[in-house]
Amino acid sequence: MEKNKKQLITKNIINEIEKIYIEKKSFKSYDLMEIAGKSIAQYIDKNFHKKDILFICGKGGNGGDGLIAARILKDKGWKITIFVPYNKNELSKNTTIAFNRLKIKPKLFDNLNIKKYGLIVDALFGVGITRNIIGKNKLLIEAINSSLVPIISIDIPSGINSDTGEVMGVASKCKKTLTFSKYKIGNVLLPGYKYCGKTEIIDIGINDSYFRNLSPDISLNNFTIWKNTILSPKIDDNKYTRGYTLVIGGPKSMTGAARLCAKAAQKTGSGIVVVAVNKNSEDIYYSSLTTQIVKSYRNIAELKIILNDPRINSVVVGPGLGTGVKSINIMKCIFATKRRIVIDADAITSFKNKFNLLKKLSSESEVIYTPHEGELFSLLPNITGNILEKCITAGKKLDSTIVLKSPNTVVYNKHKIVISEPGSKWLATAGSGDVLSGIIGALLAMGKNPFTAAGLGVLIHSEAGKIGGPGLTAETLIDQLPQVLKKFL
Repeated sequence: MEKNKKQLITKNIINEIEKIYIEKKSFKSYDLMEIAGKSIAQYIDKNFHKKDILFICGKGGNGGDGLIAARILKDKGWKITIFVPYNKNELSKNTTIAFNRLKIKPKLFDNLNIKKYGLIVDALFGVGITRNIIGKNKLLIEAINSSLVPIISIDIPSGINSDTGEVMGVASKCKKTLTFSKYKIGNVLLPGYKYCGKTEIIDIGINDSYFRNLSPDISLNNFTIWKNTILSPKIDDNKYTRGYTLVIGGPKSMTGAARLCAKAAQKTGSGIVVVAVNKNSEDIYYSSLTTQIVKSYRNIAELKIILNDPRINSVVVGPGLGTGVKSINIMKCIFATKRRIVIDADAITSFKNKFNLLKKLSSESEVIYTPHEGELFSLLPNITGNILEKCITAGKKLDSTIVLKSPNTVVYNKHKIVISEPGSKWLATAGSGDVLSGIIGALLAMGKNPFTAAGLGVLIHSEAGKIGGPGLTAETLIDQLPQVLKKFL
């Protein structure tokens, strides 16, 4: 694992890693809680001016962390108020110790004027919540949200499922989340991401070595992961050694998608991009493409001739392809070449209710599927779960690399997963997915393995969307690609 890799972990992994760490260090679990509380206090003291601060602490480990942080800040001169919505005999053993050492009488809810505080620390629930919050705790969270006082959560906002990002009925809307050791999946997946505010990792001394060899390996998609991936051409490269990408064009009424895809592939670095089109639509492609080569065919036999060019390194099919029997026949020809293939859009939905046929045809090819959730549902109508769970399920069923597009685009390949943080909201525009297919197809043609081509392709696409900003269209998205590539290099 790379040193600064932003890995994500689940609740079960957290518990297991902490147990191993405590056993190896030969100290009590309370000692780790003390470290966590001290780290939270140090962060707050360093980054905020002294003000009245309210700690809302639960009965478990999260509450204990908060009580310890409160004690340390009190010793540093902060004016501390605590509220614990439980009887003392309901607190866990370690939280009871933390409570007794603080020596502050908790406020009663009826006497709690939340709006008077300058800061709230949410230590009510941590990573273990799996049921909806109800009753007095629901009212409490609604009250702190409506107060508009800035909220800092410990590990994850109360009410967010740390393994899924799901809101368990209600959740704290935080300005900042201070999470321990590694990001939790709920810190990144929507809707949890929106409740976290800015998430920062707090070091509590658990070394990266404790997290090695996790399965599956789930990481945030960022440039650190791909830093050893070289995109620049070698000094003796030519257009063919830089990668030959073949894009399959669509009918006359749907030419735009394939053209966007082809232009994106070339901007990404593919040395030669060819668009294979039906004779009936060739005029549109010939008149609108310049550096991309157009090859037309009249029938399946002529398409096979184009596909059999041994110089082709990757095939992208789906953008603007159209659905139905004709598209399936085209797909059969492509699969017969046993090439590296990016399959998107219509090439996926053409196999609606024909999953077994797709699985059979693709069994000898190296495939990257790039569906959004609706397209995936056409293949697997009974698929359930969040975006991460759906991507893993699809990848296992298709035995392929999956790029499941959403604000949290997820890439899965066997035991490796990368998740994109939301943020490229300008990408919600027609043709954006066609551009992504072209980027990934180019990276495949340039010799990247499917997981790298997919994960890096998604990151390049996302960064281009951020640079493009307001007014972004698929055409202008392509224009941002050189800036992203320069940044990467």
